[in-house]
Amino acid sequence: MIRRVHLIESGGRGGVFNHSVEVAAGLADLGVDVVVHTADDCDQAPTPVRLCRCITWHRASANRVVRQARTSARYVLRTLPHLRRVIDARDVVHIQGMFALTPELLSVARHRAATVVTSPHNTFVRSNAPGGGRALRSALEGSDRILVYSEADRQKLLDRGVANVARVPLVQWTPPPAPALVERWRAELTPDGGPLALLPGQVRADKNPELFVRVLAELPDWRGAVVGEDLGLGRQVDALIAQTGAPVTTAYRYLDVDEFTALVAAADVVVAPYGVASQSGVLAVAARLGVPTAVVPCGGLGELATAVARDTSVGAVRDAVVAAYETGVKPLDTADAAGRFLHEYAVAQQSRIEARK
Repeated sequence: MIRRVHLIESGGRGGVFNHSVEVAAGLADLGVDVVVHTADDCDQAPTPVRLCRCITWHRASANRVVRQARTSARYVLRTLPHLRRVIDARDVVHIQGMFALTPELLSVARHRAATVVTSPHNTFVRSNAPGGGRALRSALEGSDRILVYSEADRQKLLDRGVANVARVPLVQWTPPPAPALVERWRAELTPDGGPLALLPGQVRADKNPELFVRVLAELPDWRGAVVGEDLGLGRQVDALIAQTGAPVTTAYRYLDVDEFTALVAAADVVVAPYGVASQSGVLAVAARLGVPTAVVPCGGLGELATAVARDTSVGAVRDAVVAAYETGVKPLDTADAAGRFLHEYAVAQQSRIEARK
């Protein structure tokens, strides 16, 4: 029997957090005792979800090394001892996302003899993720069960010899968008009322924002928008817009869940021209809001999308955007998502019990 599920999501913001709290809400509705351990400045969450704000991110410092050092020190001195106290051998510990201290989290859960489930969310490591390789290796090697969100990722891990892997639905908490916020985004991003193509979320190289700009340059009757935190590529994107004359607006800032939901709801097509991907919470949010999506053939993106480009050329992506707009939204299979997670937890727990014999 599972006494409690500990969902550990260290960031407190963005897609992994919104997924974690949606899973927690579903489990709570099934009567499961579940708690989400997350950042003390986390985004809002559904009302039924119990949050333990036991993680502190020193986000204010402009120096990345200082931020990482102070965050890690607090994590080691405060968060890990706290988790060691509250985790029981009858519990399931589900670690969401990858974090530099994922191996230490696994060690704590193992020390408490709990069942360990991990969801790395990406089966690749970004170049700007310190400790990402170590975190991913520890998750794949030290878990009783690994849960992924696309068939592409499941097959990729099976091909690597990872046997204890299963696919579960990529659910995202998506509060109803406020009509006033949706209208504000429409007025700002497409004041002439033309169809709006959107590339939302963090602006970084692996999401190919420059390809998005070149595509919009070939869609003169459309309007485009790149909206999200600038992780170093914003200046290049703006320069390309000026060079090509593409009808694209940029807004570089972090959006809370209400703003982000309204932004996606304001779009006519959400575009994911990513260079590398496992899956995309943005696509799941778009599907839930009834917004069509266009993607390139990359990772598991096509499993969620309305239209998949034939390749990664500008013309192919342009055609996919138009096809998605004409086709409409593709529904996602998230029926009984919480029950499917609970099933996988039970499989992991049973596997751990048998391994002890």
